[in-house]
Amino acid sequence: MLRHKEPYVLYRKLLGFYPTDIHLYEQACLHRSSSICEQGRRINNERLEFLGDAILDAIVADILFHKFKTSKEGFLTNTRAKIVKRESLNEIAVKLGLDNFITYSMRTSSHNNYMFGNAFEALIGAIYLDKGYRYCKKFVETRIIDPYIDLEKISKEEFNFKSRLIEWGQKHKVDIEFALIETIVDQDNNPVFQSQALLGGISGGIGIGYSKKESQQNAARIALNRIRRDKNYQQSVLATQENGNNTIVT
Repeated sequence: MLRHKEPYVLYRKLLGFYPTDIHLYEQACLHRSSSICEQGRRINNERLEFLGDAILDAIVADILFHKFKTSKEGFLTNTRAKIVKRESLNEIAVKLGLDNFITYSMRTSSHNNYMFGNAFEALIGAIYLDKGYRYCKKFVETRIIDPYIDLEKISKEEFNFKSRLIEWGQKHKVDIEFALIETIVDQDNNPVFQSQALLGGISGGIGIGYSKKESQQNAARIALNRIRRDKNYQQSVLATQENGNNTIVT
């Protein structure tokens, strides 16, 4: 944690502008392990993280929509997922120097979770509340996209959602299954597949695609997003932990 320097100057260096309400940014950097109590409420960065997650998704979608003017929804969705995945946000937070601002308990290991990426999302939430959407978008474009992310390159990278979900299941000893729910035909008589991702027997999402593989990839993408955003769902899945190998229905 940074000390002994004027907070506004430090945040100016991090953000590229002076905060109006510096308390929002201080809260964005307050990990739950160091929560403070005010009037019976625990104060930390989790609410700002929730808000920032949604705002960041909207901003990246906005940027991609105007960058790739003829691309389809699936391409835009997959490209956004590659940009906002937890590993990427963690790396960006460290490159920005945000890790130096975070207050957390020394008992909390920053090497085994996404503390920095979560704080980055909370920071986005703080900027949005303090300055509004336009400032927020400018920050993402000038401080994140331009220096650290090659949109053309990342849009061409393969991202295997199914493999990522299976890896998550192996790490947490949760069975991952993909079940084919239904095969229908569209108006042009092309087959359309619907697959469901099951995490420990609990539905993670239903994906649709013009091949079985595509439908499973989409189901896995939905499940990964749900794990990331819905902590109650994540806890329910982790409660089903079983010993043994994961079963993959292909």
